[in-house]
Amino acid sequence: MVARASLLAITLAVILSAATVGADAPRHSVLADQQPITHVQGIQLYVGDSLIVQSDQNSIQRVFLQGNLTAANMTKPAKYPTSEFALTVFTPETCDVTVMFDLQADYHVNVYVQSPNRSRATNTTAYYISSGPSELDIRATFVPRSDNASLAMSSESPGGSFMDWVGRFGEAFPVWVKLLYLVLSIQFFAVGGVWIRRASTKRESGPQRLDAGDKAFLWLDVAYKYLVSSLVALVLLMGGELIVLFILRFMFLVTLNLLSLWDLFVVGFALGAVIIVYLIRLACEKILDMRPLEDE
Repeated sequence: MVARASLLAITLAVILSAATVGADAPRHSVLADQQPITHVQGIQLYVGDSLIVQSDQNSIQRVFLQGNLTAANMTKPAKYPTSEFALTVFTPETCDVTVMFDLQADYHVNVYVQSPNRSRATNTTAYYISSGPSELDIRATFVPRSDNASLAMSSESPGGSFMDWVGRFGEAFPVWVKLLYLVLSIQFFAVGGVWIRRASTKRESGPQRLDAGDKAFLWLDVAYKYLVSSLVALVLLMGGELIVLFILRFMFLVTLNLLSLWDLFVVGFALGAVIIVYLIRLACEKILDMRPLEDE
C-alpha cells in the first residue's frame, strides 16, 4: 500500500508539472513575439545633403551609425529619448543608420532629405507605428553632385520657385480646411457679384454712379466678410470637436479617435488674413473716403 501511494503521488506530481509547463508555454511565446518591427530603406543623396529622421513624439531611443565619419556632421542629442536625428556627409560615402524607437502610444516617423540650397526638406517616406518598439534601418548613399544637377538648381526660375513655395505652403492646411474655404468662397463671391451688379444697374440712371473705385471697395468688403465667416466656421468646428472629445473621454470614459480638426496654425493664418483685410478696408474708408454701399 505504501508503495502504491508513493507511485500515485509521483504520478500526480508529474502531471501537475506537465500542466504547469503547458500553461507557461503560451506566455513565453507571446513574449517572444514582441519583437521590434523593422523597416528597411535605401536612400541616395548628394554630397552635402542632410538625412533627417524625425518623430512627432520623443520615441527615438538609440541611434547606431556605421561608416567613415571623418567628414560627417550629425546631431548629438543631450539625452535620449529624442525626436530628431540628422546626418550630413561631405564626401562620397555609404552609411548604415539604425534608429531604435519605442513608445507606448502611437507615433509617426518621417524621413526627410534636405539640400543645402533649399530652406525646407523633402519628405521621402513616412511610417506609422501604433505602439511599442520599432527599428528603422537606412542605407544612405552619398554620391557626388553632378554639374547638371547644380546647373538645374541654380537656373531655376523665380516663377518656379514661387509656385514651389505656394505648393509647400498649401500642404500645411488639412483637406477639410481647403474644402471649407472653397465652398464659402463660391458662395460669398457668387452672391457678392450678383449684388454688386444689381447695385451698379440701379445707380446707372441716378446721380451717384458706381465707379471703379467704388466697385473695388465693394469687392474688398465681400472678401472681408468671407474671411470673417471662414474664421468663425473654423473656430466653431474645432471647438465642437474639443467639446465632443471632452464629453466622451471624461464623462463616458470612451476613447474615440476623431478626425483631427484642431490646428493652431490654421486659426492663426485665418485670424491674420482677417486683420490684414480689415486694415486695408479701414485705410480705404478713412484715407480714400470710401464708404460701404449701405452707409450712403
